[in-house]
Amino acid sequence: MIDALIDAVDTYNVHAAAPLLRLQLDTLFRAHYVASGPDLDDLTMRLLSGDEFRKIRDAEGKYLNDGRLKDLAAPSHPWAPPVYDKTSSWVHFSLSHIMATAQVSGESDLHMSVPLRPQVIPESLWHEIYGAAIQATEELFLYLRGWAARKGLPAGEKRTLPE
Repeated sequence: MIDALIDAVDTYNVHAAAPLLRLQLDTLFRAHYVASGPDLDDLTMRLLSGDEFRKIRDAEGKYLNDGRLKDLAAPSHPWAPPVYDKTSSWVHFSLSHIMATAQVSGESDLHMSVPLRPQVIPESLWHEIYGAAIQATEELFLYLRGWAARKGLPAGEKRTLPE
């Protein structure tokens, strides 16, 4: 997924890069829930038997849909929900798509293009996309390291992993 995001940025394809970033955030939110949920064994068995997050209820009885997972992860990842909300408008055809394909220059010149011409996308946007993708991936790896430190050990024990 990260390779695809890099390819999308390298080809100035915000239409692909933004949804891929959103997908990375979905993964981070799910990993957060798995790492902090009340009954990991039950959740794991349900997921392995084919249950979907969105059909499972949390301790408050709310379905674990994307929005709920985002809300639950927000205290641990406060930077991520605004990025998630922004990138969500790129997942389904929306005003973001329409506005991004049309650029006005001068008083009467209208240009429409898919993919966008590189010169119309501010460089700062690409830095924001890369920065968010890097941060989401690093935070996801923290959950994976935590899992690796506990995998196969009795409850409450963990091993020291090399840096």
